[in-house]
Amino acid sequence: MKAIYLSEQGGAEKFIYGDVSEPAIEQDEVLVRIRAASINRRDAFEREGSHGLRLHGAHHILGIDLAGEVEEVGSYVAHIGRFKKGDRVLGTGVGGTYAEYGRAGTERLHPMPEWMSFEEAAAIPTVFSAAWQALVVRARITFGEDVLVMAAGSGVGSAAIQIAKHAGCRVLTTASSQDKLERARAIGADVGINYREHPEFSKEVLANTGGAGVDLIYEHIGQSVFEQCFRSLKRGGRLVTNGVTAGHLVQLHLGVLWTRELSLIGATMHPERDLPVLMRVVERQQLRGVVDRVFPLREAAEAHRVLESNQFFGKLILVP
Repeated sequence: MKAIYLSEQGGAEKFIYGDVSEPAIEQDEVLVRIRAASINRRDAFEREGSHGLRLHGAHHILGIDLAGEVEEVGSYVAHIGRFKKGDRVLGTGVGGTYAEYGRAGTERLHPMPEWMSFEEAAAIPTVFSAAWQALVVRARITFGEDVLVMAAGSGVGSAAIQIAKHAGCRVLTTASSQDKLERARAIGADVGINYREHPEFSKEVLANTGGAGVDLIYEHIGQSVFEQCFRSLKRGGRLVTNGVTAGHLVQLHLGVLWTRELSLIGATMHPERDLPVLMRVVERQQLRGVVDRVFPLREAAEAHRVLESNQFFGKLILVP
């Protein structure tokens, strides 16, 4: 099969487009004919060797998200009748999805709605699972709250805006351009803050909340924005985080934390638990995957360059 793989870490020029063996599935897995795969920020970290990520083997294939058709099922999957050949599915794979075929465990796969394209489906699994776990499961988002979503143009940002709006909240968000803020408003944001024009964005948050601050912040960037996020919380507010794109280490004023009764919450991703729940909302078309651009698989290097430029809104998609 054709795939994009790495033999060594580095820049996007390290990608190799070529032939590799099709993955062999376990009894509780399925083989998916990948029709679309999305690019996540973690892929760039894995490619460049940052954030503690390393390669495994001489033909290391990147990628987590996939959408496609079931090609083969393991013996246990066939026994329980969970999926069959030809089923359209979306989910997270095992062993890389920048390829024509990928392995996936059944617990992390979900049937695709009939009306959905493969490209939109690939834009859903990781970012919506991450945002859902952070906002709904860990932070317990509540109807009527003021919620600040950082980085509207990112995959998780565009997912979180929709989830917060669906939960009945007033959504504030940040982005680097007016174009991104307009696109954020189109998917549910109520207030947009251009952090290029307002680097101390906490002042804009306070100005738009009557000086009180927001009830909840979804933060997935890290060091460069943490202090401003902390200043944007109202008394009793919560900050939930699941990303460190801009650095791990932050300074925390413990006195402010306890005197203002603030909560800091860590979250990770559990698509095996959250995907079935959030897909019920997706199936009603109340949450939608946001696709910025689609690239042929062989142009993965160019797609990564766009990722690193941050000149996109939502998800970048690869099509084998």
